[in-house]
Amino acid sequence: MAKKRVYVESSVISYLAAWPSRDVTMLARQQWTREWWGRRHEWDCVVSAVVMEEIVEGDSGAAARRLEKAQLLTEVPISPEAKLLAGLLISHRAIPESVRADAMHLAIAAVHEVHYLLTWNQKHLDNPGLRSRIDDLIRKQGWKPATVFTPERLLLEESP
Repeated sequence: MAKKRVYVESSVISYLAAWPSRDVTMLARQQWTREWWGRRHEWDCVVSAVVMEEIVEGDSGAAARRLEKAQLLTEVPISPEAKLLAGLLISHRAIPESVRADAMHLAIAAVHEVHYLLTWNQKHLDNPGLRSRIDDLIRKQGWKPATVFTPERLLLEESP
């Protein structure tokens, strides 16, 4: 049986590579992320150039740690179809223009027939208030939207 494909968004890589936080919520997210990372081989995990661009921003030491982790995953290409779909998500106001990368993550995941988009971004990607609008628009364009999960939810609900 083929492994389910997981698109690993940059927030997951960031939590994985960060030093342990003093904030209890962030620390819990880091622990869930590390637990998922230890089991990542149960899925076909991918990233995109958008993820790679986001994770090299900021502090050079932290960026190097993030890049080291992300390079262990397969990079999928950004197709013209994904760019078009991301543009539609923005033009239909499902995702704000200011977070074009989030629209790209959703579009790349759909075009590459990814089962799960793994993220800690609950403002735009894992936001229940936006999900139906985003998913409806993706379906109207002939694609199947990825199910958006945090590492915690993926481990609790969908472990192979």
